[in-house]
Amino acid sequence: MESSPSLSVLIGFASAVTVAVALWYVARRSGPDIHEPKQDGVSLVFDDDRLVDADDAVWALLPDAAPSPSWKEVRTALRPYFAALPEALPGVPSNGTDNGVTFSIQPTPAGHRIGFSSSDDARIDWFEAKTQSVALARTQPALMHAPNPIWSLAADGQFAWGNDAFAAYATAHGGPAAFATHITGLLSQPDHLRSKRVELEVDGQSQNRWLEVITREIDTGTLFFATSVDAVVRAEEAQRNFVQTLSKTFANLTTGLAIFDRDRRLALFNPALLDLGDVSVDFLSSRPTLFDFFDKLREKQIMPEPKNYDDWRERMAKLVAAASDDRFRETWNLAGGQTLDVTGRPYPDGAIAFLFNDITAEVSLTRGFRTELETMQSALDVMEDAVAVFNQRGILTLCNDAYTRMWQVDPDTSITDATILEATQDWKSAFHPSPVWPELRDFVTSDTERASWDTELRSRDGREVICRIDPICYGSTLIRFCQRARPPDASTGDDGLQIVSA
Repeated sequence: MESSPSLSVLIGFASAVTVAVALWYVARRSGPDIHEPKQDGVSLVFDDDRLVDADDAVWALLPDAAPSPSWKEVRTALRPYFAALPEALPGVPSNGTDNGVTFSIQPTPAGHRIGFSSSDDARIDWFEAKTQSVALARTQPALMHAPNPIWSLAADGQFAWGNDAFAAYATAHGGPAAFATHITGLLSQPDHLRSKRVELEVDGQSQNRWLEVITREIDTGTLFFATSVDAVVRAEEAQRNFVQTLSKTFANLTTGLAIFDRDRRLALFNPALLDLGDVSVDFLSSRPTLFDFFDKLREKQIMPEPKNYDDWRERMAKLVAAASDDRFRETWNLAGGQTLDVTGRPYPDGAIAFLFNDITAEVSLTRGFRTELETMQSALDVMEDAVAVFNQRGILTLCNDAYTRMWQVDPDTSITDATILEATQDWKSAFHPSPVWPELRDFVTSDTERASWDTELRSRDGREVICRIDPICYGSTLIRFCQRARPPDASTGDDGLQIVSA
């Protein structure tokens, strides 16, 4: 039997109603309907103990909360604004008033709905005003007690507000308004955000004060943020004075100075470096690299010419490494006769300093001394008398070939110093007994005024020898052994004296 059309329509309508009711029931059981029209004021909807819907102004107070914060978290965030909120959500409707704001807590099948309202303000305006009031109460002490001056001017340029640090500065400059006007005059045409250092003259103080002032344009006027930079200015001034002192010192040095930074570019040089050769100021001022600098020295023949350029570049790399470890020192003998003592020293932050000292005069003087010594030694060696020189400490410093042959002593090859005590022991063994030896030792080491004298000695083989003692410069003593001329019929033999035991 077929059903009538009207019956089919009724069955379909009943099914639709049943589905709608079921969906409505499921929705009510699963959570609150966040799409319901809200009451006047600010509303919060909780599913059990979790916030699932609220006005944007409330979410703004929960920036660090979870997506569904608990009532405890929400209450902690709202306590500065509404102190009378209960610690736990009640199971029955509850109402209260806090500073002119009425709040109500209504249980729902799935949780709670909380509403805040004020009879004097619009729906959201009163809440925003309250949050701004609390925020101002929090930030105002921080601004007032900030260690650096902060102040603002209205749009017409009149002083509007200043913190305690600003008031401390203003006291010495005619009051807040006068001080603000003074600073504005020092700052020309403030930009949106600009920083400028200003100097303040203070009566009765030898040093002025300095402020770093930052300005920011806002809708209601201009904000000023100042920082005391007295210590920074003093440090910069001390640094400039120190650099000037160093510059003057470097300028007066006779030693050439070249300092390369960590990038191995010339950072500092002095005029003495220019005097070493034909190196132009323009080249040095262009901050050449270390290799370019030494290439220029090689080109100007201010350093020895390398036999192989590739080997020279490798040597320069080793030179830099040695200078970085404070191990580089060389003597450059140039083709023009000039001699340079070159030293590399490491500096902080990876810098390297090279010192070029012209030691041509010292080398020439040393060579002259060496020539004079060699000439004097040659003159002594051609003498027939045995000659020896002892210093005031009794150490043998010089002798000739005749003395070496006579006493079998060579101080140049001896490891230890020969002394007058050892020498007189040898002389005593070669001659007949004589009381002169203690007197001779005392004479050599004496620091009183002395005069030349001599004594006759007789060797063990019967020859007569005259010992001549002469004081010379710097407390030294020259001792000569002169043999008397032999009779014509005297036998010839070895002229050396034979040392025998006493």
